[in-house]
Amino acid sequence: MMVLNDRRRLLGACAGTAAIVLALSGCAGGAADAESGEASAGGSEECIAAVASAVEEGLAPSPLVAPSAPLDLAALSGKSIWYITNSHNQFSTEMASGVQEAGEEAGVKITVFDGQNSTSRYSEGINQAVAQGADGIILMAIQPSVVAEDLKAAEAAGVQVLSTLNGDPTEPVEPGTFGNFTADYTADGELMAQWVLNDSGCTSKSVVVQSSPVHVWDLAAKGFEAATKELCPEDCSVEVIDLDPANIANDLGNQLQTALQTSPDVDYVVPVWDSAIPLVAPVVATAGRPITVFAHDGISESLELIASGQDQQGTLAMAPPTWIGWAAFDEVARAILGEESPGYVIPTRLITEENVGDGSIADVSPEYVDFQSAFTEAWSQ
Repeated sequence: MMVLNDRRRLLGACAGTAAIVLALSGCAGGAADAESGEASAGGSEECIAAVASAVEEGLAPSPLVAPSAPLDLAALSGKSIWYITNSHNQFSTEMASGVQEAGEEAGVKITVFDGQNSTSRYSEGINQAVAQGADGIILMAIQPSVVAEDLKAAEAAGVQVLSTLNGDPTEPVEPGTFGNFTADYTADGELMAQWVLNDSGCTSKSVVVQSSPVHVWDLAAKGFEAATKELCPEDCSVEVIDLDPANIANDLGNQLQTALQTSPDVDYVVPVWDSAIPLVAPVVATAGRPITVFAHDGISESLELIASGQDQQGTLAMAPPTWIGWAAFDEVARAILGEESPGYVIPTRLITEENVGDGSIADVSPEYVDFQSAFTEAWSQ
């Protein structure tokens, strides 16, 4: 949390040194020295100096975020929480495992429901949870606005609903939910831009890949764009590819190939989610020039690619998905008991070949190796 706030203060402090221009970055000049992590000369000295400290801070391990207050496990015993996800994938499955682990520890029944990327399925899951007497719901990557009527029914039944990974933590809480548990995607986009600027020596020419209907992707893309605009208005540029969420698999390759062909100086490609890499990598490989690929999330496949030096050079990794599951459970459990929300924000860390190690939690998130103990010890105080 403090790390993200410090990033924002850095951007604000740089506002007087850089004019605002609507652009995003990709590298046409000097690349970073892999040994020292220092950007070579090429772009604005003010820009280079401004981003270096933010990147150094962003590369450091994220501090552990854990409960600071006990949890009345006796009062929770026999309660029911549903985990309703937008789709079944590696991230959602690992998060579900965390929710289930926490539920088992607390004596709470956990039901996992796969929304299958279908609005009707999302509604079905919420309605089933209400009908079966759920006490709480974790709504993962499903915008509350698309199930607004169902959330009204849940609220009327006294079900505590947590919106998860659906926006920035400072955004208003959606009707029918009690909180918004998420990463700070705008700040994350800013830090991704700072890494690109640092890596390129503030001469980057970038293509950002997103789908604006996916709110968190849009926030990250706009954060990236705004930071580049502020810090590198003269020497950097950005093109944003905005995909139809229903046709990402078909459209990404075609649009990215066109962008790389029509803009031969592009040397950074920034999809704002790691799972896009299998679609991005073949296009980048046929471009015929060095292009750096940087993304967001920190899923295990991407960490393995970075560790092996293949297809992806970096990511802004969130804390482990299993931790996200435990933290989401803790939020909902406290809401069920009528306690104040702890207001967790998912921490993130810049991961490159410099600090990825073998891609394990021990290397990427060393403070989270045994995070479960921090939760159970706090709960039993």
